[in-house]
Amino acid sequence: MVEKVAVMLSRSVDVLPTAGPWAYEPKLDGFRCLLSSSEFGDVRLDSRRAKPLGRYFPEVVAAARLLPPGLVLDGELVIAAGGGVDFAALQQRLRYSSPARTAQLAGESPASLVAFDVLHHDGHDLRPALYDERREVLETVLGGAPRGVRLMPMTTDPRAAGAWLRDQPPGIEGVVAKRRDQRYRPGARSWQKLRARDTTEAVIGGVFGTLERPEALVLGRYRGGHLRVVGRTSPLPLAARDQLRRLLRPPSRKHPWPPRLPSSRFGQTPGSEIEYTQVEPELVVEVETDTAYEQGRWRHATTYLRLRPDLAPSDLAADSA
Repeated sequence: MVEKVAVMLSRSVDVLPTAGPWAYEPKLDGFRCLLSSSEFGDVRLDSRRAKPLGRYFPEVVAAARLLPPGLVLDGELVIAAGGGVDFAALQQRLRYSSPARTAQLAGESPASLVAFDVLHHDGHDLRPALYDERREVLETVLGGAPRGVRLMPMTTDPRAAGAWLRDQPPGIEGVVAKRRDQRYRPGARSWQKLRARDTTEAVIGGVFGTLERPEALVLGRYRGGHLRVVGRTSPLPLAARDQLRRLLRPPSRKHPWPPRLPSSRFGQTPGSEIEYTQVEPELVVEVETDTAYEQGRWRHATTYLRLRPDLAPSDLAADSA
């Protein structure tokens, strides 16, 4: 079995780079994963932080055994659904340790590894090779690959990459740009990632911190006549904290949410609860979001943009975000 290796990383940017030889790939909303196989048919799936994932995704392990031995692929574990990918279904896999239940889920919603790089092949360490050279090997290796291992789409046309940002199906978070003349550098943040983003409105239902010193907002939207938690903001700018502390009020009646909220409401690992300060749900704010939205809430923190005093909570369209 090839030794465990660190993965190459990306850093966030505001615009796609175009000057120079760039390749562009869609950023899928999945689990980063290294697939390693030995000459004896052993297969290992490891997360970015070296957590073993193979027992949760037996269908991917089975597919990998049909690939050439001595292979290490870098990619995203995903579950296809609705023309895109379903991150919630992927997370559900990690909640079960029973082989029977795992096999059932694998049959109902099979996962696959969408590979975007090859680090080892046929006894050769390919990390010193340039991106274009590694991509050529990857396309050859995955030509006619089994269903559980697929090739990540790639384009060298920035206009096509821009279309992924504008018209992304569910589960595409953005675009990753990679220099075609660059080696694979474990641990380095040399790739560039541009997230697909949008703006929307939500109701302030609570804050992290206090009414006098709000640090971040807990957001809600009405569904079925009830105010539901849909996410949180990242830390507020100082000017926004000063503005909101003069407008936020304690609840005038029973608050629609409990005083502690499940961590899963904010895209975190289930099992714990988070304290916050309840407020009167009367203020509407505009926030910037990414595409990681499932089960009626944003998995990542949103970015506060501005207060919307022209809108009342009842003005927001139900069941939308």
